[in-house]
Amino acid sequence: MNFHCWRRIMRCSNKSTTLMPKIKFLSLICLTASFCFLLYYIYSTNFNDELQILRTQFELKNQQILILKNEINDAQSQLNNLRNSEIECKSQNEVLLGQLKAAETKNDQQDKAVKEVRIQPVKNNKHPSINAIKELDLQHSDYPRLTLEGNFVPTNLWMHFDFKGAPPKPSYFISLLPLLQNMGFNGLLIEWEDMFPYKGKLANAINGDAYTMNEVEKMLAAAKEYKFEIVPLVQTFGHLEWILKLNEFKHLRDDPLYPQVICIGSEESWQIIMDMINQVASVHKRFGMNYFHIGADEVFNFGTCNETINLIQKLGSRDKAFSWHVYRTANFVKKQFASSTTILAWHDMLVHMSDRDSEAFNLSKILEPILWSYAEDLDMYLPYSDWLALKKFKKVWGASAFKGADGPMRFYSNPIHYIRNHEAWIGQMTKIYKEFDRFQGLIITGWSRYDHLAVLCEMLPVGIPTLSMSAETILAGRPLDGRYEKTSKLLHCDAPYKPGFAYGCEFPGKRVYELVNEYSTFSQQLRKYIDTDFEFNGWVSILTENWNSSSPMYIKKVLTYINYYLQPLERIENELRHELNLYFYPEAVDEFILTYMSKDLELFRRREDAAQKILKQKIFPKRPFVKYPAAAAKKKKTLEKN
Repeated sequence: MNFHCWRRIMRCSNKSTTLMPKIKFLSLICLTASFCFLLYYIYSTNFNDELQILRTQFELKNQQILILKNEINDAQSQLNNLRNSEIECKSQNEVLLGQLKAAETKNDQQDKAVKEVRIQPVKNNKHPSINAIKELDLQHSDYPRLTLEGNFVPTNLWMHFDFKGAPPKPSYFISLLPLLQNMGFNGLLIEWEDMFPYKGKLANAINGDAYTMNEVEKMLAAAKEYKFEIVPLVQTFGHLEWILKLNEFKHLRDDPLYPQVICIGSEESWQIIMDMINQVASVHKRFGMNYFHIGADEVFNFGTCNETINLIQKLGSRDKAFSWHVYRTANFVKKQFASSTTILAWHDMLVHMSDRDSEAFNLSKILEPILWSYAEDLDMYLPYSDWLALKKFKKVWGASAFKGADGPMRFYSNPIHYIRNHEAWIGQMTKIYKEFDRFQGLIITGWSRYDHLAVLCEMLPVGIPTLSMSAETILAGRPLDGRYEKTSKLLHCDAPYKPGFAYGCEFPGKRVYELVNEYSTFSQQLRKYIDTDFEFNGWVSILTENWNSSSPMYIKKVLTYINYYLQPLERIENELRHELNLYFYPEAVDEFILTYMSKDLELFRRREDAAQKILKQKIFPKRPFVKYPAAAAKKKKTLEKN
C-alpha cells in the first residue's frame, strides 16, 4: 500500500514540473487583475464622492433657478396688473373729474351762503352770522372721509416708534421723517421707555445708550418741522419692567415675583410715575403736545401688594382701583400741563370693566381709548361687542401693526400678515364709526419686543416696505390686491406683499432689509442640510467635537459642504454688522446677531474646526470614552459647588 502511494506522489511531482510555467502565468494574470480592480475601486470611490458633491451643487443651483423663475412669473403678473390698473385709473380719473366739478359747484353755493350770512344784522349783542358760519363748516367738514364704496378712511394716521428694543440712532430717526410724510402719516407716537434721558432717581434705570437731551430735542424739532403731531407714550401702570427689574426699584412691584406692574397703592410708586410724566411732558410741550398716551395695557398680576390690597378694599373693587389710578394719572397730566391735552390709553383693561366701575371716576370724559388688534381676523379678535362695551367713550382710536406682532422671534419680512390686518381694519372702521361721535384715527404700531424682557423682533428697516404698503392700503380704503403703486414709487421697487423680499429698493436702511431677508432664506436651506444630511449627522457629531472620533474618509467629504455653507454665513454676518452699526447702537447689533445667527455660525465653526483636527489625526480613542452624567448627578455637583 505504501508503494502505491509513493508512485502516485511521483506522478504528481512529474506533472507539477510540466504545469509550473502555466501556474506562474495564471498567477501573474490574477495579480494584474487584482491590481487593476484595486485601481478601479480607488478611482470610482473618489469619483463617486466628487459626483455626489456635483449633484448636490447642481440641486442647489436648480433651486436657485426655480426661485428666479418664480420671481420672473411674479414680475410678469405684476406687469399685467399694472396694465390693467392703467385702464382702471383712466376710468377712475373720469369719475373724479365729474366729482371735482360737482364739488366746485357745491363750493360756489357754500361761498354764496357764507356771504349771505355775513350781511345779517347783529341783534342783542349776539353773533348769528358767526354761529351760522360754524354750523355751515360742520355740515361740510371732511368727517367722515369715505371712499366711493362707502369705506371709512381715517383722518389721522400715526406711526408708532418703540424704543425699548433696537432704538434707532437720532440720525436714522430723522432720515425716515420725509419718507413717512410721503407715505401719508401725519402723527408720530413715540414710546421712549429707558431711552429717555431721565434725571434724578430715574437716572439709575435708563439705558446706557440712552439719548442725550440734545438728541431728543433734535428729533422732536425735526418731527415738528415735518408737521407731525408728536405724541409721547409713557407707561404708567404695567410694562414697567425697565424700572422694576432693578434692585433699587424691586420693592415697588405689585407682585414680588413679576417685574411688570407697579404697586399703585404705594406713594413712592406715584412719585416715580409723576416724575416720569413731568420729565417727558416738559420736553414735548415745547414742540407741541396736544395728546399724551399713558399706556395702561396688559396690567397682569394686579392687586397683590399690601398697599394696593388696602386700596381695593377701600374703593370696593379691583376695577375701581384701576379706574382710580387711570383717572388720577390722566388728571395729573391735564392739571400739570394743559387741560386741553387729550389723554390716550390702550383699551384692553377698560373693555371688561362695568360701566359702574369705569364711570366711578368719569373715565369716559377724561380719556380716549385706543382699541388695538394685530390679527388678520378682527371679527374674532376685536369683536363688535368690544366696541359696544366702550360706546360710553364718545371718541375712540384704532391700532394696527406693521411689525413685531407676528411672533416674538419673527425677525424677517412677512408683509401679507400685516396687510391682511389693515384690510380687516378697513372693514372694522367702516362698520363701527357711526357708533361714536368720532373715530379719531388709526395708529400703525411697530413693536421692537413683545415686552422689555423679550427678544428682538424685526429691526425697523425690515418693516419699512410693509409699513408703506399698510399705509397705502388704509388710505385707499380698500384691498389693493398686490398693486401698491404708491409704495413702488416711494421705494423704487416692487416689494412683494407675500413672504419674500426684493433687491434694489431705495430707502434708509435698505441694505439691512436685504441682508436680514437673505439670511432668512439661506437659513432655511441650511436647516434642511443640518437636519437631513447623511454624512453631516453621521460623522460630524458632538462626539467628533468633544472626543476627536470620526472617519477621515467621510470627514474629507463633509468638510466641502461645511465650507460651502459657512462662507456665505460669515459674509452675511460681516455685511450685516457693518450696515446695522450705521443705524443702531452696538448692543442692538450684537443682540440681533447673537439671537438669530450665532447658533448656525457657531455650529459650523465648531464642526469645521473638529473636521480639520480629524484629518490631522493618526490615532483615535479606544472605547469606552463617552461620559455624560445624568441630570440628577449634574445638579448635585452644581449644588455642591455653590
